[in-house]
Amino acid sequence: MIAVRFFNTYEPVSPFYRDLLPFLAEQGMTAEVVVSSREYRGGRQPLEDSLRHPGLRLRRLPTGRGVVRTGPQKLWAMAGYLFGAAAYSLFGPRVRLNFFLTQPPLFALWGVVLRRLRGQRYCCLVMDLYPDVAVRDGLLSADGWLTRALTRLSRFALRRADAVVVIGRCMRDHLERDGIPADRLHLVPNWINENEVFPVPHAHNRLRRDWGLADKFVILYSGNLGISHVLDDILEAARRLRALPDLVFLFIGDGSRRREVVEWQQRYALENIRLMPFQPPERLAESLSLGDLHFISLRAGFAGLVVPSKAYGALGAGRAILYQGEPSGEIARMVAEEQIGTVIPLGDPDALTAAIRRYHADRTLAVAQGQRSLALNREKYGRDHALSRYLALFQTFADKE
Repeated sequence: MIAVRFFNTYEPVSPFYRDLLPFLAEQGMTAEVVVSSREYRGGRQPLEDSLRHPGLRLRRLPTGRGVVRTGPQKLWAMAGYLFGAAAYSLFGPRVRLNFFLTQPPLFALWGVVLRRLRGQRYCCLVMDLYPDVAVRDGLLSADGWLTRALTRLSRFALRRADAVVVIGRCMRDHLERDGIPADRLHLVPNWINENEVFPVPHAHNRLRRDWGLADKFVILYSGNLGISHVLDDILEAARRLRALPDLVFLFIGDGSRRREVVEWQQRYALENIRLMPFQPPERLAESLSLGDLHFISLRAGFAGLVVPSKAYGALGAGRAILYQGEPSGEIARMVAEEQIGTVIPLGDPDALTAAIRRYHADRTLAVAQGQRSLALNREKYGRDHALSRYLALFQTFADKE
């Protein structure tokens, strides 16, 4: 019998599968991953390469080929996955525990069915809380009947789960208010693989040399440029600080809001804004070490619904964080409590510009906070800490058999 079966439409962007599953196999556990045959983002090492262990299985459900790029492609892949995963888990090999990630949204409801029909326990990992995120994104009406129905179904699945893993204190607090039993909520923050992300000194960073950044002070935004992120104020800060010749605002990534960055850059002819695509995994350490200061943001209303995983890349690279978002959010709390950066209120370009000026004038401030970030990652937020928490969680279910 397989110990744990993991469900997620696509291979996660996080190192969840690539780090956790080999670790579980080394501890003697068996696990299976059920994902779509399509990929969410190309250019990465095939997941099969990370799961070469006799205790691990990978099952790709036929939903098409290549990388999903359009809305209809995503919906088609998700629909195909729903039907395929439901049929396979109902009639396929038995497992002790089903583990549902966030995608497809609300698929954790199937855990209730599997527990009744096959006597299997189930857990949920909440990386994005649905349908709440869809409401904040403007895809669903806040007070519509569909939203109310989906919310009831979502909380029903979470309340009946044997365990719910959350990635931030703000998310845990939110779910406790929604009636999820506190003893079933387990806090395990996201992490970064220290073998892949580590500080690369500026003098040895080839990307700094290749991209003409050797003598620049770099404000780095690295990751998805999505709806939940705040970019208006950082773009305004770039416009106000255009006269500083050695200051660069570097955006690495892609997403629905990338066009806004391009339009702002062109509207004001800003030479201090640069955009680059996602970098391959083998250059991730160099990429995340490019910045002297990492900028991370989260729109109002998203605290407790998502936790920006970009922060853990900054920790692994040993960089200070400039965070703009609500103070109740997990990253805002971490930055303030651990003194690894500065938290800026939303809608305050004056405060954001002043903070950047302060870091630019005093380079030792970012260095000192970056050193604390790296120490914090090693002592509290690193990969080994997260993996040990997951192992302890899974062992509690093995003990119950």
